Amino acid sequence: MFRESIDRQLWREREVSPVAAWRGRLRYELRHRLPVSIGSRTVIDYPGRLEFRNGGHLRIGIGSFGLTTVRDETVIRIRPGARFVVDGQVNLHRGSRIVVDAGELVIGHQTMVNGFTKILVATGVTIGSGCNISWNVQILDTDFHAVHVDGEPQPHTAPIVIGDHVWIGTNSLVLKGVTVGDGAVVAAGSVVTKDVPASTLVAGVPAKPVRTIEHWQ
Repeated sequence: MFRESIDRQLWREREVSPVAAWRGRLRYELRHRLPVSIGSRTVIDYPGRLEFRNGGHLRIGIGSFGLTTVRDETVIRIRPGARFVVDGQVNLHRGSRIVVDAGELVIGHQTMVNGFTKILVATGVTIGSGCNISWNVQILDTDFHAVHVDGEPQPHTAPIVIGDHVWIGTNSLVLKGVTVGDGAVVAAGSVVTKDVPASTLVAGVPAKPVRTIEHWQ
């Protein structure tokens, strides 16, 4: 049986809710037999649509993050016919929101999605391994409404691909059809509407290349 031992320091500092942790273990580890560890208030609708690959393990609300508390609820909604693929160990901080209305969301190993970030999927979002998605980021592969030009509706959904070891700064917005290359950095407050080359820092509204970078840590 899968079970994670949560760091005692987090219990002492009240960064983990004992009630949420035990409810999560009963609901997800024991009832559904899923490698999901819970440290704060969490709703998963529907856990049976989670898929785990390569030793997948979903950790939710386990860790200290100054902008949130154990009372901030994380919500994951996976609609019928859609799925959320956990490809390795994936960390979601408290207060994040993930809605997969259709298609597939894939998040890679050792990627961190920080508090209050929103990921909305209508066709497909892939996030690589070792990424840091900062707080209050929004990743949307849909405009939700079609714009008509010359009487014809324009495409309003397109997949998003975020490579490995990408850092997306706080309050950034990543829009439909974008590919962000490996090792890229998106500066805080940017709106990404076009592809970002690998190992490139982009910034602004809309985001534009600023410089080539070697790496970030």
